[in-house]
Amino acid sequence: MYAASNQVDNLIVTVDYNGQQIDGALDDVLSLGNLRAKFEAFGWLVIEIQNGNDLSSVISGLSSAKEHTGKGKPICVLMHTVMGNGVDFMMHTHAWHGKAPNDDQLALALAQNPETLGDY
Repeated sequence: MYAASNQVDNLIVTVDYNGQQIDGALDDVLSLGNLRAKFEAFGWLVIEIQNGNDLSSVISGLSSAKEHTGKGKPICVLMHTVMGNGVDFMMHTHAWHGKAPNDDQLALALAQNPETLGDY
């Protein structure tokens, strides 16, 4: 509320909006309702990234957000993501929220996504 009320227009907030929280799906535990409408009601400009797991979509969305700075409103970037994206046993479940995989699970996850191996 403060940012919009005081025309803080050099602020970009990103929200990883994956529909999950530590105890389950948002709609089952504590629904947030229309998060976009809530930010807009407080005077924020909202940019949505429909595929927040796609790096080029994220870069494009953040570039758009940057272009809107300096225009009298703070900016919220809602990135619709899939928790555990790319790892079949981690996707679409809150079970991995705040939980690290063991060595075997890590190996399986990395095998499903060899491009993420990096320095492992």
